[in-house]
Amino acid sequence: MKNVGVNIKRMRQDKGIKLRQIARQLNVSASFLSQVETGKASPSLSTLKNIADALSTTVGNLVGEGQTVAENPVVRSESRKYLQELGDGIKLYLLTSQDSNKQMEPLLFRLNEKATSGKGTYRHFGQEFVLVLKGSIEISLNDITYVLRKGDSIYFNSSVPHSFRNTGKGEAEAIWVVTPPTF
Repeated sequence: MKNVGVNIKRMRQDKGIKLRQIARQLNVSASFLSQVETGKASPSLSTLKNIADALSTTVGNLVGEGQTVAENPVVRSESRKYLQELGDGIKLYLLTSQDSNKQMEPLLFRLNEKATSGKGTYRHFGQEFVLVLKGSIEISLNDITYVLRKGDSIYFNSSVPHSFRNTGKGEAEAIWVVTPPTF
């Protein structure tokens, strides 16, 4: 039932509909709908149909009926897609194929020597996991600084003000997993 909730939340957010707004429309409590979206409660079939109608979709789409595994889920290193340059000297690469139903975004970050995420901190909805593959990366969370070297990892809520920079000599590399997917 968790996939149903994830699909409801994704579709609702994609349409820019607030949780309380759709709950009022469906004549259910916002807390119940939140529990459905997190997989802690199961809606009745009639409620599921009402949710589908409110989101202009089908019950089949909500339960993942049309979801399939990518034709080829393997991404070879030589065909990895370059996504963008984040700031000066930070390159991002996609580590997965396109999938509108994925719930996390694994990325490869390559940071040039002294590259930084910027002067200040930033925050956003979601969570992040970082595994350093090469070099040394400093990550600041709420004014506490953590230095991660090859093999070190960190997990944090993205709502915490954060920043990062390459503190080592030469290029640093890290696997960065962000949820929900943003790219």
